[in-house]
Amino acid sequence: MMRRGVLVFVIAGVFSFVAWSFRDPEMVTGTLERLSPRVVLALLLVLSANEAIKAIRWAWYLRAAQLPLRFCDSITSYLAAQAASALPGGSILSARLAEEHAKGRIGLRHTAPPLIAQGLGDVFAVALLALIGIAASPQPNAQLVAPVAALILALLLITIARSERSGTALVGVLRRWRLTRRLVPVEEDARRTLVALLNGRALIPGTMTSIASSLCAVAILIMLANALTVRGLAPLEGLYVHGMSMLAHLFLPVPNGFGTTEIGLVGLLNWIGIGFGRATAIAITYRALGNGFRTLIGLAVLLLRYHHLIQLRSPAQPVPTTLLDVASEASD
Repeated sequence: MMRRGVLVFVIAGVFSFVAWSFRDPEMVTGTLERLSPRVVLALLLVLSANEAIKAIRWAWYLRAAQLPLRFCDSITSYLAAQAASALPGGSILSARLAEEHAKGRIGLRHTAPPLIAQGLGDVFAVALLALIGIAASPQPNAQLVAPVAALILALLLITIARSERSGTALVGVLRRWRLTRRLVPVEEDARRTLVALLNGRALIPGTMTSIASSLCAVAILIMLANALTVRGLAPLEGLYVHGMSMLAHLFLPVPNGFGTTEIGLVGLLNWIGIGFGRATAIAITYRALGNGFRTLIGLAVLLLRYHHLIQLRSPAQPVPTTLLDVASEASD
């Protein structure tokens, strides 16, 4: 089983990355102290609803992929994986934990494609919200280029992934070299699972849950802006700010969006008329609340639901393949 020392390292790494993403803990604590208990309670309720929606979304994609997993196992695999949400590539842990529940019947080649489909659904959701925010608020029409381009790119990626020609070409490339030939069966299984997800029956409900999750994030932004500024933030402005900042988060090649989300939020909030200082406080607090809440929920579920994966065994005993071994194979 996963060694306790590795668990301590992972937890320390998670909190290090979370603290690093906060940038200024004093600003976060100072901002939270200025919020009324009613606002704090409302924020916690919306954060909880957002994580519940995301967990249901993950369970939906696993079910749409026709994987032999119970609904509750799919939910807990997502929630526990939030312990690593602040780490670059931490989302792969949800696929690993889902694989663990299947007891060898499925592998990462089956549980990873739902992450890709989920990402494409997220692109559709934030691009649509950005389009609505730009069209319904006094923003320059030139900004419509970003969400429209995102929608076109997502549709292009779906077309390529579903194309038999592209799949055959990829298999042909892998078969050219001895080192990659062993990946061909894995690639074919993964592609079959992905193609099963890239259709309207799977993507439309998944995109709707992504929209619901994004609306929760918009509500958090609005509550923080209204509590910390005199001007406040209108709902359509919240759609615009969240949608455009998330597009930057999804498409800029920065691990886990570190810095891009905060910079995007500060710039967009300042663009619509909120002062730079208050915009910075809102952006950093928004990021800190999200990362901190997800990490705490993830650690709680990981330790309560998956404690059997982190038991310490004697060195004399053989250590079976676990999440640690599989994760190391995935990184190769």
